[in-house]
Amino acid sequence: MKLIVASLLLACAIAPARAEEFELKDGDKVVWLGSTLIEREQRYGYWETALTSRWPDRKITFRNLGWSGDNVHGEARLGFDINTPALGLKRMVDLTLAEKPTVIFICYGQNESFDGEAGLAKFVKGYEKLLDELKPAKARIVLMTPLPFISCPPMLPDATAANKRLNGYAHVVRTIAERRQLPVADLFVTAGTEDSANRTENGLHLTELGYARTARFVWRALGLPDLPGPPPADAKMKIEQLRQAIIEKNKLYFYRWRPQNETYLFGFRKKEQGKNAKEIAEFDPLIEKAEAEIDRLKKPRTHKYELVPAEKK
Repeated sequence: MKLIVASLLLACAIAPARAEEFELKDGDKVVWLGSTLIEREQRYGYWETALTSRWPDRKITFRNLGWSGDNVHGEARLGFDINTPALGLKRMVDLTLAEKPTVIFICYGQNESFDGEAGLAKFVKGYEKLLDELKPAKARIVLMTPLPFISCPPMLPDATAANKRLNGYAHVVRTIAERRQLPVADLFVTAGTEDSANRTENGLHLTELGYARTARFVWRALGLPDLPGPPPADAKMKIEQLRQAIIEKNKLYFYRWRPQNETYLFGFRKKEQGKNAKEIAEFDPLIEKAEAEIDRLKKPRTHKYELVPAEKK
């Protein structure tokens, strides 16, 4: 347990990055889009906690719309509509726009990289289309390169070749960001393969400790500066309370937008249980209550550091 809260405090003890400093404003509503890396972050909340605690006096909300196994085409979101591939992207875009985001973090490329060089053109086209479809939101968009693979013998072979392919996809993300004048959080470069022990469970998917440690990579990749001086002794306890509140909110929101029996509630089998669909909206007041608890916990009391992220041991 001790190995985890310390990683969040380290998020504020790193050297400033070359990237232009990123800022979340009062009233911002942030949507995360991506595949497994993004979806699983909601289980642990370290990235969101790091950003939430950076601006404790501002009202900022986060919504995680990540989907494991997804890509820029939204193929994992197709469900039973595999013969209508455009529906996956439409569902992703419609859900995002419905949240009325002011900021959208987008992280794709890891799954697509398995297609190698031959898949680069398709990736570029899909990424550009996704960005075009999101324009009605008029949101500030931040592109994120994927994290590198970690060599994990004997479970997985050496990751050098896989990372060489992945770097090609990360380069595409950087190029698109430059062309569209969008900020890019280059996790591929910032994280590298440093601090890799126990960071993943299989060379691909982060463990809880992995999310704790990479919180500072997200911070660094966004160009956020150091905060001076050591954190107070009670910072670990308070940041952990905040993180747990964020996890609870994420869980409630996940049940709201992605119920396990969605096919019965809203799909082609709704004739069987569709009458229960009205209960989904009952999550809304629970989410609002969870947001209020986050706001209460993040507010600074005696020291601006009290809610700055920390690393678990």
